[in-house]
Amino acid sequence: MKVYKNILLQKEKLKLLKFVKKVVKDLGDNFPGLQSLPDLHKYKELNYFLDKINPYIKNYTIKKCWANYSTGDYLCWHNHEDFDISIVYYLKNKSKIGTIFKKEGNGVMVLECPENSIIIFDSKLIHSVPCHLPEERYSIAIDLKKN
Repeated sequence: MKVYKNILLQKEKLKLLKFVKKVVKDLGDNFPGLQSLPDLHKYKELNYFLDKINPYIKNYTIKKCWANYSTGDYLCWHNHEDFDISIVYYLKNKSKIGTIFKKEGNGVMVLECPENSIIIFDSKLIHSVPCHLPEERYSIAIDLKKN
């Protein structure tokens, strides 16, 4: 897994946040917080973001992309076993708490992921969104398959 920082310019980040706030909604009890539908990558408003991350995802195709909003919520352990790599972009993340990964035994690893950073990891890794401080947190998740 690898973290890359300073993905967007401040103006681009604010524009993306404004768009994401419009598309997240309550998708029901099986979805924590608010989420968009998993076709976010098909919206023209994401083009400049996708252009910025393209150097990191050459030889991969985006299959799913969705936005998340939470205020201290967490997500149970899971993986994305049908995909090859996953990306999380931390659009608004004041506490810098990133994705938490299960290690062998009972160990865990929490990565620090500041706002405007992405983490790229093997989709099959068991991970979670840790419970965090009661603050607004916006992220964009992407699942990709190798070409």
